[in-house]
Amino acid sequence: MIRKIVIGVVLAVIVNHVALLIYSMGFHKTIYKHQPGPCRYVTGLADMGSEDITVTSTGLAFISSGELMRQDMSIDPARLPPHIKGRIYLFDFNNPEKDAVELDLNGDFERKHFYPHGISIYEDSDLGELRIFAVNHHISGKDRIEIFKYDEKKRSLNHLKTVMGKTIYSVNDVVAVGPESFYYTNDKYFVNKWGRVFEAMTRVAWGTVGFYDNGKDSIVATGLCFANGINISPDMRHVYVSTTFGGEVFVYERKGDNSLKEIKQIKLYSGLDNIEVDMHTGDLWLGCHPVLHTLTEHMSNISNPGGSQVLRLRLGETVTQSSNVDITEVFVDDGSIINSQTVASYYEGKLLIGTLFGKTAFCEVKHA
Repeated sequence: MIRKIVIGVVLAVIVNHVALLIYSMGFHKTIYKHQPGPCRYVTGLADMGSEDITVTSTGLAFISSGELMRQDMSIDPARLPPHIKGRIYLFDFNNPEKDAVELDLNGDFERKHFYPHGISIYEDSDLGELRIFAVNHHISGKDRIEIFKYDEKKRSLNHLKTVMGKTIYSVNDVVAVGPESFYYTNDKYFVNKWGRVFEAMTRVAWGTVGFYDNGKDSIVATGLCFANGINISPDMRHVYVSTTFGGEVFVYERKGDNSLKEIKQIKLYSGLDNIEVDMHTGDLWLGCHPVLHTLTEHMSNISNPGGSQVLRLRLGETVTQSSNVDITEVFVDDGSIINSQTVASYYEGKLLIGTLFGKTAFCEVKHA
């Protein structure tokens, strides 16, 4: 009798988990397209994706392209080496009619093994210097952060430093908080294929946030179900982290020792990717996968359409667990215009929409 009860409970748990897994993939969802104004494709980029886009206070957008996908999912061979090349492009929001420009990457680092994922900028007003931080999925499988200095006259990036560490192992995104200090997300715990498949199927919350400074790296937040995008508020007091499988934005208070204290979770019921922050208003702009099963289908075959969504979050002046959040869906598409969007970067009424593998879109935000 007891054995039957135990078996029944186990079966019920398994069935419940499978049902939740299917539900989280969004098979029940329908995408209804809309956009905030006129949209067009950005020219000057190879159609190899624009996984992350980050913009300076003056409207210069840096675009990462050519991410090396980890082999825990089925990936279209056309988006694997030797068919891809890691690049960083520059797009000027002040002259949006012009092409994006590929930046030369100079310095003593393994250029041929540079495959950027998440990127961040650090503007040093005292030195008049602009630095680019890029997650690099090195061909060896050992993730690292590359730090570059932007040369405006030559339109190039000069390599300054490569950062590796014990807690820098499955990095998705990075946000710079100093000339050589940054927070970063590890989306999963395992780095081997089957461990990562296990995490994806079980939806265990083993993603983390780490911090690096002065040669030391450490974990400062845990319990995230596929930690993805990370960014920081304009006043540098709050850190934002998005989860893809959890569909939540975590808001942390940044302490004086750079540790993080969770103060709010915002459930958005979408597969969240990168977070960009409007440095003038503090608004959060999220690139999202509204129907996750279309993302996996697009990854395995780029001819399959993948859904895209842009969400804007306004948190208000004071962020608490009970404070209200204004959430607006600015853009959504079923893959007919934009496939599997990963990022939305906003600047003064204009929006860049980046993708995992395909084209990049520029939209005028007339209504949102």
